[in-house]
Amino acid sequence: MEDSPAQRRLEAIQCHLINSNDTDAQSQIQHNLTAGNFVHSQSYSVVLPEKLQTGKWNVYRSARSPLQLVTKFPNHPEIRTLHDNFIRTVETFPDYKYLGTRIRVDGTVGEYKWMTYGEASTARQAIGSGLRCYGLMKGVCIGLYFINRPEWLIVDHACSAYSYISVPLYDTLGPDAVKYVVNHAEIQAIFCVPQTLNMVRSLSAS
Repeated sequence: MEDSPAQRRLEAIQCHLINSNDTDAQSQIQHNLTAGNFVHSQSYSVVLPEKLQTGKWNVYRSARSPLQLVTKFPNHPEIRTLHDNFIRTVETFPDYKYLGTRIRVDGTVGEYKWMTYGEASTARQAIGSGLRCYGLMKGVCIGLYFINRPEWLIVDHACSAYSYISVPLYDTLGPDAVKYVVNHAEIQAIFCVPQTLNMVRSLSAS
């Protein structure tokens, strides 16, 4: 394999510092890999032998665990799911800021209003138990019809805790795309803000 430009420059400098005919001489210069060199040589992922069923696409896995999927953190074996991860965070940092919303007054953006991990956990439990109360069984799909906002994450946490499948609905794709996703995923409930409630009602009516 041809040497890189950096390696060739390094060798040229070494020729000025040591006798190139002295085979016992030790190099007086050591080079450090840049971030790009490290990623290229070490890799964060490796290519697995199998291919996806469609197309000539490779399957990648973490270079730290090439033979099996990572199922737990080495230092925290009790954390195996997103739900476990959130629960431990709530237990460790219940009063820490978690989700923030900028308050707007007369069109002016103000300070953040924060929700703590503990408050988010309480809201998550209320949403999840409410879905169970309405008779929704484990494994059904729940629609999230939000822009980026705290409610999106809270409902998603509820789905993780109560074994529901969260399905994002993007109004940027237009009403037809939203309707297609709702029907294709057989969504049983949709969470939204008041501004998009009429849109959601039109989906259920059609």
